[in-house]
Amino acid sequence: MKNRIKVFCLLLTLLMFPMMSNSSVKINLEEYINSFSWDKRIVLFITKDIHFINETDDFFKTNSCENEERNLKYIRIVGDDINKYIVPDRYKNKYGLWLIGYDGGDKSYSNDASLLKEIHNIIDTMTIRKSEMTEQNEKCN
Repeated sequence: MKNRIKVFCLLLTLLMFPMMSNSSVKINLEEYINSFSWDKRIVLFITKDIHFINETDDFFKTNSCENEERNLKYIRIVGDDINKYIVPDRYKNKYGLWLIGYDGGDKSYSNDASLLKEIHNIIDTMTIRKSEMTEQNEKCN
């Protein structure tokens, strides 16, 4: 009898697993962004363009120390990955890079990689960043 129950439970699990794995729970992008409020600045990257992907990824690899000093969190949404999110209207059907401040507000946007060239300067002119710079010792060259 115990073996039959074990077999039944195993079969039930095998039957239920495919149904559970197909159920898609979407991530609320607004809530995800807000989870970093007052802790991280965010660079939100939404794209379909593969060249844009490489350039942006390279920026984050090359400037990891500088980005860390500025408390930057990189959120990368590429291609069909957008379907995993509940996207707020301000980002719906738009592609590019957004700089999002500690307060969750959009500070800058570009539909190409041009924001990457200015992002450190933009952040360094922010009031909170200025106070961060006086409080921390710069560790990047």
